[in-house]
Amino acid sequence: MNKYLILVLLFFMNSSFGKTPIKGLGDAFLIDTLKIVLQGTNNAETDTKNLQSALNTKMKTDYLKIYLKGNFQVNSVIVFGNDNTMLSFDKKSKLLFANEGSGILINKNSCIIENGFFSGTGKSTRSFYEGFGILMQGASKCIIKNNHFDNISGVNIMMIPNNSIGCQENIIRNNIFTNPKMETSKNEGDDAVILMGYSGDGYFHSKNLIENNQLDGNNIPKIGIGIIGHGRDNIINNNKIKGFRHYGIIAYESIYTDKSLSGTVITNNSVEDIGNWEGAKTYKGMGIYLMKSPNSRIISNKINNVLRSSDEKETLGPGAISVSLSPETIVSDNIIGNSYMYGIVSDYSFNSKFVNNQIKDIRKSGSYFINMNDVEISGNIFQNIGEVVIKGYFENTSLQYIKDQMQTDKYLNLDTGRNFIIKNNKFYTKGNVLYFSGTGADKAKRYVGNKVKSNVFENNEIIGNLKKQEELVSFKEENTGSNLVRKNKIIK
Repeated sequence: MNKYLILVLLFFMNSSFGKTPIKGLGDAFLIDTLKIVLQGTNNAETDTKNLQSALNTKMKTDYLKIYLKGNFQVNSVIVFGNDNTMLSFDKKSKLLFANEGSGILINKNSCIIENGFFSGTGKSTRSFYEGFGILMQGASKCIIKNNHFDNISGVNIMMIPNNSIGCQENIIRNNIFTNPKMETSKNEGDDAVILMGYSGDGYFHSKNLIENNQLDGNNIPKIGIGIIGHGRDNIINNNKIKGFRHYGIIAYESIYTDKSLSGTVITNNSVEDIGNWEGAKTYKGMGIYLMKSPNSRIISNKINNVLRSSDEKETLGPGAISVSLSPETIVSDNIIGNSYMYGIVSDYSFNSKFVNNQIKDIRKSGSYFINMNDVEISGNIFQNIGEVVIKGYFENTSLQYIKDQMQTDKYLNLDTGRNFIIKNNKFYTKGNVLYFSGTGADKAKRYVGNKVKSNVFENNEIIGNLKKQEELVSFKEENTGSNLVRKNKIIK
């Protein structure tokens, strides 16, 4: 036996069918765990061999716990060999990835990595599938907690499918990420710290929880936390994210509209300093960007100082929070400040709600809505907004470019800009409050046009404004008399 490998047989209490019950402890049972204590040598060849050998241990017990003491180096990908395996670190222990091709792969279930300090080479990899910190491949019910990742070459933690099996019910909690180095190109790519993805079809990453993590991008990777691909009911909660070039948080499905990504929950996160802080202008820089993820929730997030170095071209919805092609989504109780473009932008997200948000210090409009119906905008507070506070632009969804995006017929061939209920908001502004515009018919293009109608603007407070109500609220290309403006209070 290698002198650095010590085997100790331990017993832990838990509930397990078929085990002998412990007297006096109700339903508790004895569960046996094989513990391997591994001492680091700080030699890549030796440590890689010892760690992989420990992970490949043939288990006759319920659980395998590998406990690392000292400093370790690995020069290849270390692979978990069993379900129910824990990799745990002594308080001052570290694991160094000795080259850009090394990392840890989990393709088993119910595994844990905890209390580790992982250090990379400080050089960027050029591939998503090498140079990672931890790669989870079709793994379920695993926990990555209380670790520190520093100078990692690629994605720090990444989930990918194993053929048609996605990652499910995993937890990434209480980790710290500093000095990430992944930069596949200057201005494009999905370089990220935590990423669910990526390619393939016929699978879902579902019910994964990413919470209480701290991510400092140091203005190098493009994305803090991302879901790109196929996912259902994933939760991103209470993370602190700063210093990323394209997005703080993104949930994006580029192929389908309402089939592959849904039910994304983004709550209680702090997102700041997003966008290129120097150099090239970009059409990105959103704090939270949701695309093609219906039935989602964006609630109680704090977003500040976003859309830095915007090119102002509006290629994508340039909002601190941007919700695109995501019907039946709720955006509520968020605090947004210091956006170089818009506060909230939403397009094609029918039957959605935007309620109880605080939006302040916005260069353009506080909210901008494009080609959608049946929307509630209530209980929001807008302050120090550079342009008209709420703006809308609406077309009939029969247009070919819209059909190319939607890829479903549920919302096609409809007039939009209808059934917006805008009530109980507070507007601190000297400028105009609302401007909704439909579009005229174009016979040459066989376009029928689009009239805005059946919208209600009521019970709002407009504070610090000297204009008359008919000047503050405007509908262009409307069905005359169908839009109601009533019971609003103007406080000069």
